[in-house]
Amino acid sequence: VRFGGSFGTALMLTAVWAALIIATTIHRADFFTAQTLLAVAFTMSIVGVLAIGQGIVGMSGGFIDLSQPAGMISASLVAVRLSEAGMPFPIVILGAILTGMLWGGFNALIIVFAKLNPVIVTLATNFIGLAALYLVFQQAQVPLNSDIYNFGRESWFGLPAIFWPMLGLVLVVGFLVPRTRYGRRMIAVGGNRAAAKARGISLKVTRFATFIIAGGFVGFAAVLFAGTAGPFNPSSGNSMQLNIIAGVILAGISLAGGRGNFWMLLLSVGFLSTIPTSLVFFGLSSDTQSIFQGIILIIAVSIDGYRALRRTP
Repeated sequence: VRFGGSFGTALMLTAVWAALIIATTIHRADFFTAQTLLAVAFTMSIVGVLAIGQGIVGMSGGFIDLSQPAGMISASLVAVRLSEAGMPFPIVILGAILTGMLWGGFNALIIVFAKLNPVIVTLATNFIGLAALYLVFQQAQVPLNSDIYNFGRESWFGLPAIFWPMLGLVLVVGFLVPRTRYGRRMIAVGGNRAAAKARGISLKVTRFATFIIAGGFVGFAAVLFAGTAGPFNPSSGNSMQLNIIAGVILAGISLAGGRGNFWMLLLSVGFLSTIPTSLVFFGLSSDTQSIFQGIILIIAVSIDGYRALRRTP
């Protein structure tokens, strides 16, 4: 089986994840408990939804969206304000998703019409967004005992309630992308823009749709974040960025576009979400955890580069 294939990716991730669990359990037998499972599932939930949006951008050839932190916090603030106004939970969810989609559309507007590099644009809009958010608020939190607050603290079938929407979205997106018209167009544009254009696929329309849809996932992730984070500030989403990008690459979704399997996100995000808990059991500090995150990102990018070389005739 080719290393870059879905089966090879799944086998590699499963083996590394299992090795991490075994090594930590040998070091500390109390690691392998229901509490650890809850912690991993909890971390997977928000990162997993953001990784879907990041994966859509990557598969379409947009490389990466570095503005997700600002987009998520903006949508989280909208969720807070709507909750404070007593709006029903479905309206809170809709407001956050629409905010995320508007954020994605804003990025697409600059990228498509100014014809600028998506990485540079989203890096800049993230800085702009965070600076603007600091002018608006210093700290926010959803009201205690509101619907979104209670949802963020509920458990369904022994796992955090926020885990199940993430699982459902990964499965649905993974099923639909290769089987729908938009999904096939997205893959075609990411794989070979010239060939896609020759087939009559509008690159502008596809790029707009990609960033708007990806923004919708950022908005939904904001609902999960706002419901579980407690008090948060404009910078609260920054720490997730490395895990999101690494999770997408380790799942086999190429940053160059045109290839990937969203179902693999369950393995890559699960593995990356286990690492912080594992490092705590090894007695390592949060600063050391950041070092590990950086190393894993470098390894993930190296793997993506290796896959690209393997595909080059």
